[in-house]
Amino acid sequence: MRLLMRIAGWVLALVLLVVVVGGGGGYLWLRRSLPQTTGEIQVRGIGGPVTIVRDSDGVAHISGTTETDVAFGLGFVHAQERLWQMEVQRRIGHARLSEVFGETTLRTDKFLRTLGVARAARSTLAKFDNETLAILEAYAAGVNAFLATNPVLPPEFLILGVQPEPWQPIDSLVWAKMMAWDLGGNWSDEVLRALLIAKVGPEDANVLMQTYTADGPLILPEGVSTLETAGHPNPPIQPATAQALLDLWETIHLTTGLGDLLSGSNNWVIGGSRTASGKPLLVNDPHLGNRIPSIWYLAHMQGGRINAIGATFPGLPAIVIGHNERIAWGVTNTGPDVQDLYIERIDAQNDVEYNGQREPATLINEVIRVKGADPITLTVRITRHGPIISDVQSDLPDTLAFRWTALDDDDLTMRAFLNINRAQNWEEFVAALRDYKTPMQNFVYADVDGNIGYYAPGAVPIRRNGDGRAPVPGWTDEYEWIGYIPFEELPHIYNPPKDYVATANNKVVGDDYPYLLGTSWAAPFRAQRIIELIEQGNKLTVDDMRAMLGDVVSAQARELLPIFRNVTPAGEREAAALELLRSWDGAMHGDSAAAAVYQGYYYAALEAIFADELRDLFSTTYRNRRDFPALALRAVLLDGQREWCDDVTTIGVKEDCPATLAKALSNGLTTMAAVQGESDPARWRWDRVHQAVFPHNPFSQVGALRGLFERRTPNGGDTFTINVAPVRITEPYLQYNAPSYRQIIDLSDLDNSRFMHTTGQSGNVLSSRYSDFLDRWQQVEDIPMRFSSAIDGETLVLHPMP
Repeated sequence: MRLLMRIAGWVLALVLLVVVVGGGGGYLWLRRSLPQTTGEIQVRGIGGPVTIVRDSDGVAHISGTTETDVAFGLGFVHAQERLWQMEVQRRIGHARLSEVFGETTLRTDKFLRTLGVARAARSTLAKFDNETLAILEAYAAGVNAFLATNPVLPPEFLILGVQPEPWQPIDSLVWAKMMAWDLGGNWSDEVLRALLIAKVGPEDANVLMQTYTADGPLILPEGVSTLETAGHPNPPIQPATAQALLDLWETIHLTTGLGDLLSGSNNWVIGGSRTASGKPLLVNDPHLGNRIPSIWYLAHMQGGRINAIGATFPGLPAIVIGHNERIAWGVTNTGPDVQDLYIERIDAQNDVEYNGQREPATLINEVIRVKGADPITLTVRITRHGPIISDVQSDLPDTLAFRWTALDDDDLTMRAFLNINRAQNWEEFVAALRDYKTPMQNFVYADVDGNIGYYAPGAVPIRRNGDGRAPVPGWTDEYEWIGYIPFEELPHIYNPPKDYVATANNKVVGDDYPYLLGTSWAAPFRAQRIIELIEQGNKLTVDDMRAMLGDVVSAQARELLPIFRNVTPAGEREAAALELLRSWDGAMHGDSAAAAVYQGYYYAALEAIFADELRDLFSTTYRNRRDFPALALRAVLLDGQREWCDDVTTIGVKEDCPATLAKALSNGLTTMAAVQGESDPARWRWDRVHQAVFPHNPFSQVGALRGLFERRTPNGGDTFTINVAPVRITEPYLQYNAPSYRQIIDLSDLDNSRFMHTTGQSGNVLSSRYSDFLDRWQQVEDIPMRFSSAIDGETLVLHPMP
């Protein structure tokens, strides 16, 4: 968003307001936007007192008599601490950003209004049982009870001139669906493949978009895996359509912060035979796009059948990751293919061809209000396959409808999480997962009785034909979804013989599995390292788990180093760099010179090998992917695809891999030297250029405000370390994705469990808790999950209004 000029005026108005109010007095007035954390408040909407104790780390412990009262309390606390974040999330889900930001966000609103997340949420809401609806309504009532106190609003509201509307249950559901959007971007893979096929042909496109490695670890190697199908020849979409849709995806990502293709996660659960206590340890660190405030809020909810602690999403009334008094759970993205693009034949009367007949498209007029401009009326066309998303961009040569499991009206995922919070054993946990639909996740499980397990719940389509890797004809039933994988047949295991389960978005099962889960998986390097550390350990402890979460040894670097080292240096700097690599173990420590050398070399190697074939597509799109380039480079250097090392632009010359890598080394060192501000590789530090960035929406895009609202910290790790720290090569070498939350749960002593998220509990820049977690997060420190004993801290009691 290019908001600088517009927001500059708002900032000036705020400054004048502070001056008018009176200098320091104005600052004190703004500080009234910080939450009340002690005393008593009378509110409408609860049946009995709700007690909110904030412990010494700012974690909110919310207790009441009933589940609805506790959900009310969580809504109240979320609104106290994260009101602006909730406002932005709600506006994203309802596609109402332009009411605040004007025409700069209109394209995003048009796409999201066409996609119809809010329409799907409205349909879903009608399918919930009364108990779940009551909790959603109680949570909304808690948010609105805070608004009814007529608080001074956080600075963002004042700067932008926004007033929050009352919260509604549907607002919670639209954000839950947008989190599914954040973790499911297969549609962009489909259009990327179409572009690659147009550029280099289908065979080379398969090299560039590898499915997985032949020897990569499986989550469940006990005997099941993904059936790979060859697919069927499909009519290609035009490159102009594919490029326009990729550009649209990038716009949505930059505007919302959602859909980061560098996202991933780790989790593992270790049984008692491998731990010092004899009881399980369960670990999780979901990797999501960085932001401030953090996407998570730490809380403990106790009331009715729920007594659970862990990470919550502001806007949702449940513990998403954590433990209760009997069980613990963690999640990572499974990464199935649950999105398809259908090429439609539609005429000027909006009739759609299907099996030789014509059927009318559904037309919905959506009115988008735009700050500073007239409202826009958008006509959304919907076929049997879903909304026509290509309509967002005018004059495209193809008409594409979007099919996605999250748009179905029977998505009861919210009920699943509430029942997970209540579950007391494996059977109840699995029963809760039956309602879970999207986004498909790898759930790991442990309980105080010593059991461990894994389940991958979610709606995964069964296709009549095809493998979901490319857009398919919508004018025939040949490529229809004919159902979903039955819940009982989704990948799962209970008390596995090896006594652990580890997941890192890697391939789930082997080739004898009777259904297609997907055709692209995260590169195996994080999973390899996790398994290596588990299997080399003995009598593992919480401290061992913390060390694993902080591990920055790159299995990818260790695999590539023998080849990267085996080149002839072009000069003294190259020779010095190679010497650093020869004595290096692949650990991406922040103070490591060798890690900086490797990173410059690695990204230059990708460019040297693939950019000559892909030209602009390499720099604009392909190199920004996480796994495809890494797996393609591995195929070239380790699996015999060495013809790619030849530079096709040098006519009459055939380069081999050592020559191309030698050139890449020189280029990579030049690039790294420029950003390091130092030509001698021995004096480099990886964390001098590798910083974790936590942008604020929208003020990171306003130079005058960025330094106040945004946070950055130097960091180690890289894209393929357990302590993941992906590189955004377009802003070398910044990190915009990270372990957004970490937890270590000790089932032998729940009070020995630990957790942490990225920045701080507060979303208010004036709060001391706005970024007080950041240094500890960077050092892979954590705080206790205070659960069983009485909590000392600031206490606020909500009383029902007489």
